[in-house]
Amino acid sequence: MSDLYELNTPRLYLPSKPVRDPEYLKFIRALRFCLACGRWRRAEAAHTGTHGIGQKASDLDTVPLCPDCHRELHKLGPVEFQEKWGLVFRAHIERLNQWYLGKQRRKAV
Repeated sequence: MSDLYELNTPRLYLPSKPVRDPEYLKFIRALRFCLACGRWRRAEAAHTGTHGIGQKASDLDTVPLCPDCHRELHKLGPVEFQEKWGLVFRAHIERLNQWYLGKQRRKAV
């Protein structure tokens, strides 16, 4: 069996609720630029992570997209959308999460 498939991860067996963080979504929308097309305009928080049937991905798995690109993401699906725009969502999400946590820490001090 290949190491590519992690069949024994606890996440596959234990139910977990996605993180809901309205402040993080507000932070993403406040960026006011589209990660895909680069336009500076109203941004929407586009959920990109894994999700269950009828359930959105975690709020921490969002990226800023303009309304046009957000619709395109849903139309094409995440893999084809990333290929079209040359994006790696995971890398951008990690950077956005770190930026947000840094802002939260500075705010708390």
